Amino acid sequence: MAGEGQILRNARVDKGWSLTQAEEVTKIRIRYLEALEEEEYRILPGSTYTKGFIRTYAKHLGLNSDEVLALYKASEQPIEEPIAIEKTLSGPKKMPPWVKPALVALTGVVALCVVIVIANLSNQQGANVTPQDITTPLPTIPQEEIVQQQQTPPSTQTPPNTPDPIETPTQDPQNVIAQETEGLVVQLIFSQPCWIRVNVDGQLALEGTFTKGVTKELKAKEQIELVSVGNAGGLSVILNGQTWPSLGAEGQVVNNIILKK
Repeated sequence: MAGEGQILRNARVDKGWSLTQAEEVTKIRIRYLEALEEEEYRILPGSTYTKGFIRTYAKHLGLNSDEVLALYKASEQPIEEPIAIEKTLSGPKKMPPWVKPALVALTGVVALCVVIVIANLSNQQGANVTPQDITTPLPTIPQEEIVQQQQTPPSTQTPPNTPDPIETPTQDPQNVIAQETEGLVVQLIFSQPCWIRVNVDGQLALEGTFTKGVTKELKAKEQIELVSVGNAGGLSVILNGQTWPSLGAEGQVVNNIILKK
């Protein structure tokens, strides 16, 4: 009985599709399609993505995706997780015996320099004499002038006309909000491992597999297209501060999601 990879290849050949045409239809990269047909699953990002790719590929080829998945699960082997190689750090090197005395001497020299600088600053501040305040005596007013000033009634002056306060036009808050929210700002929050390809204003801006806890922010003038999402249940989308509904179930592959203003 043919394996799932051979079944997928035969169905593609029967449709007359090349791998390039299959990539355009399924939004799955050619090297992943080749891996599915060759059953080289170690090339794929993981078991969850492999199942999603098989289901998507089988549906586009007109096959029963559940039967193809059953063949894959029957022959599925555990994929070894890559072992992270940690560099062993060598212990601290012992200092030569002459280093400690040299450090002590250097510390003493630095302390002496600091004391000298402080002493010089103190002397300079002491040499600067602050000038005394000069008080000039007020001129004495003759007694006769004082009597005349007391006898003359105060003149009634009409207060000057004060201009009316000018009201400055206030900016409409709605206009301010409209200016601040021009364009698109999208946050992609990964709650599970997820492979994704994203176009920003028609150009490829993001592609790869991202682990749980990673957050990516993208900005665009017109639109952001989620070309392909390998694990819809593991991705949350926030558009201009508004949370989008769920893209799909865990392990589900979704394609061509357009985010516009």
